[in-house]
Amino acid sequence: MRYRKNKIVSVLKVLSVFLLVIAVFTVVWLRASVTSLEYKLSTLEKMKTEALRDQKTLVAQRAGLMALTRVDKIDLAGSGFSFPERKRVAYVKGVDVKGPFKASYTTQ
Repeated sequence: MRYRKNKIVSVLKVLSVFLLVIAVFTVVWLRASVTSLEYKLSTLEKMKTEALRDQKTLVAQRAGLMALTRVDKIDLAGSGFSFPERKRVAYVKGVDVKGPFKASYTTQ
C-alpha cells in the first residue's frame, strides 16, 4: 500500500512540474502576442493620423480651387468669365412627361 502512495505522489509531482512549465510558457506567449498587437495598433494609429492630415490638406486644396477669387484671377487673363445679369439667367424646370422636351427662354 505504501508503494502505491509513493507512486501516486511521484506522478503528481511530475504532473505539477509539467503543468507549471506549460503555465509559464503560456504566460510568456500571451505577453508576446499582446506586445505584437500593441505594435500593430501603433502603426495603424500613425497611418490614421497621416490619412487625416492628408484629408485636411486635400479639403483645403479643393476649397482653394473652387474659390471665386480664383475664377476672378483667371478672368483677368481675358477668358471672359463674368457673373450673368439677372435678366439673362434661364431657368429650366423638370417635367415628368413622356415625349419630346420643349425648352424655351423666359424672362422673369
